[in-house]
Amino acid sequence: MSYQPDSPDPRTLNAPVPYDGQGKSVANETVQSSDLGGAHAESQRESYVDSMGNRVDSQAEVFEDTNQRRANTRYRIERITYSVLGVLEVILLLRLFFRLLGASRDNGFIIFLYGLSHVFVAPFNGIFNDQALGSRSVFEVSTLIAMLVYALLAWGIVVLGRMVFAPTLSGRQSITTMRRRRLL
Repeated sequence: MSYQPDSPDPRTLNAPVPYDGQGKSVANETVQSSDLGGAHAESQRESYVDSMGNRVDSQAEVFEDTNQRRANTRYRIERITYSVLGVLEVILLLRLFFRLLGASRDNGFIIFLYGLSHVFVAPFNGIFNDQALGSRSVFEVSTLIAMLVYALLAWGIVVLGRMVFAPTLSGRQSITTMRRRRLL
């Protein structure tokens, strides 16, 4: 098959026939795009007559905001970090209260709680001496220090996420509109 410059494109032989509403076949397409400092919008309109003779008007709009995507990432980082911190703080607070009240170390729940929380308190053991308040009660300063350090660490992660995923402020703004009208 040889290429002839005026021959129709074989891919568009069954394509809809454009129509201008006054009996003429016309390709009428409007494409508009804008870029406003991190947000990108694009709108496209088209009118044509399909193979059944029906006039079809179509419009497609796409809006993408990179700053909103960054805000969603910041929100997820914040929620996940504070959720993990909340669970950890509750575990450490229970440990502090049960140690302070002198809970029996033979109880299954207490064994589980002390074993689970020991992983998080161990790096802070020995900084200060724990104060014995009776035969079984202990005020664990190391647990309080662990709670404080983990809260500061979580706050630091959230602040870092806010800095890394801060909105991008651009001084560049552009709007482009293109209209194409072709008589057939």
